[in-house]
Amino acid sequence: MMCIGILGATAAGAAPPPTAHVVKDPENRFTITIPADWNVQTSTSGRTPAVSAKSPPASGHLSDSVDVIAQDLPIALSPKGCAGEVAQIMRFTIHEWTTLHEGPATLAGLPAYSRSYTWRTSAGQDRRSVQTCVTMGRRAFVIVGTTANTQGDIQEHLAKLEQIMATFRPNAMNLPETQGPGTIHPEEGGSK
Repeated sequence: MMCIGILGATAAGAAPPPTAHVVKDPENRFTITIPADWNVQTSTSGRTPAVSAKSPPASGHLSDSVDVIAQDLPIALSPKGCAGEVAQIMRFTIHEWTTLHEGPATLAGLPAYSRSYTWRTSAGQDRRSVQTCVTMGRRAFVIVGTTANTQGDIQEHLAKLEQIMATFRPNAMNLPETQGPGTIHPEEGGSK
């Protein structure tokens, strides 16, 4: 089991620290607890993360970040299938990365698939990310925590990012229908 699953198990019963606040997705698909001093943006656009949170900027460094993407798909995918689809998108966005480890995990008590990887920004800054895919029927969630890829930042910030990610809670009461848009139901006849 990946470390996100372990953190999820320990954090599930723990109360969030008093210096954090619960952020609710604008479309009521999930919540996540973010440190109070982080900048949080929410979006209803399918092209940007539903929630994007960044730590206060440090001089000369990029902020740490946690992003949550929620997408309703035409068909249901497994968490591993979701991670495969995300890798296709990564080829167009960050182009190259080095996978440190990946495999099945647990997040919010649900089966998940996690990938830890390093990559470089277009400005040449080395980054390290932990990405976890969770699926519920046709809805896929991708939660990504990113920090600088330096020994000090990894030791100081990576565990905090994983703790934030472990507070992710999907809303099981607000899921899309089992069948995707444009699906012909057998009783309707016809084909697409």
